Amino acid sequence: MAFQVTEVQKALKGADYPMNGDQLAELAQKNGADEELVQNLRGLRQVDGPNAVMAELKGELGGSTPGGNSQAERPTKDIDGPAFQVNEVQRYLKGVDYPADGSRLAETAKQNGAPDDLVDTLKGLREVDGPNTVMKEIKDHLGGPA
Repeated sequence: MAFQVTEVQKALKGADYPMNGDQLAELAQKNGADEELVQNLRGLRQVDGPNAVMAELKGELGGSTPGGNSQAERPTKDIDGPAFQVNEVQRYLKGVDYPADGSRLAETAKQNGAPDDLVDTLKGLREVDGPNTVMKEIKDHLGGPA
């Protein structure tokens, strides 16, 4: 089974990194995660943050959104402008202290080697309180080539 990034993030709400797989699994179980996700987390090595969890689960990510339509039934949308992968954006925003406004996000992303298209996209954001809000704000630009 493949898991959605948001599903994993919800399951790990309140994580205090670094954590090992057993600790992650226990937290996910307390947060009401699906048993299959709990088992997948249990097998992870010690990780230092959410990006590392996503990297470890990379082969398990990308399933249909719980309660949503299957991919085949969902119409595709045309994206005007650049498209980025969630893990790519998270990597470029490593080290951001939240809350942060668009200029701070863009500056950090640029320092971390982000492409100009992403830096420009981030510049236009309002103040955000964390990485999930960044993803919501740039959702129309997510989903680019892996």
